[in-house]
Amino acid sequence: MDRAFLRRLCDHWSEEYDWSATETRLNTLENFTWEGIHFLRAGEGPPIVLVHGWPGAVLEFERLIPLLVEAGHEVIAPSLPGYGFSDAPAEPMNAAAVAERLRALAEDGLGFGRYAVQGGDWGTVIAARMAYEAPERVTALHVNSPSVLPFPASLSDLTEAEQAWLGEAAKWRTRGAHYMLTQGTAPDTLAPGLNDSPAGLAAWLVSKYRNWSDCDGDVEARFSLDQLCDFLTLYWATGTISSSIRLYAAEARDRWRLGEGETIGVPAAVSDFPAELLHPPREWAERSLGDLRQWTEHERGGHFAAWEEPELLARDIVGFLREV
Repeated sequence: MDRAFLRRLCDHWSEEYDWSATETRLNTLENFTWEGIHFLRAGEGPPIVLVHGWPGAVLEFERLIPLLVEAGHEVIAPSLPGYGFSDAPAEPMNAAAVAERLRALAEDGLGFGRYAVQGGDWGTVIAARMAYEAPERVTALHVNSPSVLPFPASLSDLTEAEQAWLGEAAKWRTRGAHYMLTQGTAPDTLAPGLNDSPAGLAAWLVSKYRNWSDCDGDVEARFSLDQLCDFLTLYWATGTISSSIRLYAAEARDRWRLGEGETIGVPAAVSDFPAELLHPPREWAERSLGDLRQWTEHERGGHFAAWEEPELLARDIVGFLREV
């Protein structure tokens, strides 16, 4: 983290930033809670559940939701358990457990008989698990972080492209995955420092927004200081940095893998953005997604696709859902 930028960001956060403006924008959407899960709700029509990841929040869907509503969909955007305005679980929850809670929200809380799911980052795994568990309920699965799909059980017949990609993934783990190792092994050692220091929290989170977005190292080329402060304030004011990163530890202890010969059978689509962390080949995604109908490689955008390029993502989602 560049120290001069961090000082300028923290000065802006403490002296100029206005959270009430963000509250006003969020209140143009309907906000609800159901059994401790906060969610945004808007529109009418075939429902789609949007699932965020870390260090994300429902805020990243702010510009995507109106585009999906305009296209004729009802949109549900839940805050993951332990994130934002959702309650922290009593025990850390892995992605499969979170998927079960979001399915309960959609099916029991909202009464959806059929619905689509979309996700990135952790949302990819969670949405994929929802589709895997309930193919009779989930009409379609759309993801924008294909590298975090569940691993297949058998890796005995990899193509050259897949072998090359796994090599790149191994290199990335040594140079870019320090956060994953720390949060997966010692979340409650890291969290008190982040929860006690606004500057520490800002450095930890904003480094991800910079390194994982399509900004060529200049985070302000992609996100304004106010946009960054929206996310910082949401994590800071709710005190959820600790409960959010425990997902990594829970997943490290109990990670979902597809069994021998298993795939996710619902119609699926992938949006691949050029500044995404890793880019697996299509055949790798097909090992998990047995009915992969659409693969779109975009010219711009990164890991936070809904936040960075909502128009591109919406066009991809809507076109896919219309086909399904």
